[in-house]
Amino acid sequence: MSLILPKWKLIFLHIPKCAGQSIESAFGIPHEHSHHKRHDLPEDWRDYLRFTFVRHPVSRFLSACNYNLRVALRTERQLRRLSEADLSPTKRYRLHLLEAQPSLSEMVDDLHQGRLRKLTIFQPQALWLRAGLPQFIGRVERFEQDWRHLLQLIDPQGRITGPAPHTNRSPSRLSANELSKRELRRIRSYYRDDFRMTGYGKTPPQD
Repeated sequence: MSLILPKWKLIFLHIPKCAGQSIESAFGIPHEHSHHKRHDLPEDWRDYLRFTFVRHPVSRFLSACNYNLRVALRTERQLRRLSEADLSPTKRYRLHLLEAQPSLSEMVDDLHQGRLRKLTIFQPQALWLRAGLPQFIGRVERFEQDWRHLLQLIDPQGRITGPAPHTNRSPSRLSANELSKRELRRIRSYYRDDFRMTGYGKTPPQD
């Protein structure tokens, strides 16, 4: 489910690869992949303060690629032992990364052709923004600054320590510098609603 914090009357809309584990850590909540769900809000969800963090769509895509590559290598033995029936879409993709060793260009093509649409980590941020209508949207690129601003809104008594560390950073094996203009256009096209709803410019931050 989305990370619901009744004590604080808060709902954190955890978009994958957008500093979510840092937020969970600040509230003393262990990370659960179920926190990425969008359609499980309580009936009175509009009575909660809803917040999230977003990220430049190109940077987020690369981070998701790096993360899946890292996890695929770490879990290779388990993945290869699974039967086809036991492979979730995410595990099937990680096995594909191990066996086909696709280039970054081929990963962009997978995104462009819709082959990654079932993988939560690659889904547009716009889906979470539309589902939860957050009143506060921070940016990963200025995480510490926006986290302090959020604390002023939700915890003026200073009961939450911060700023939270930005944890779970994926090693930058792949970077925006490797993307051609065509590949950048393809990523921007796939995430066009993200650009429109978050206000990010076309050019991703430099590595």
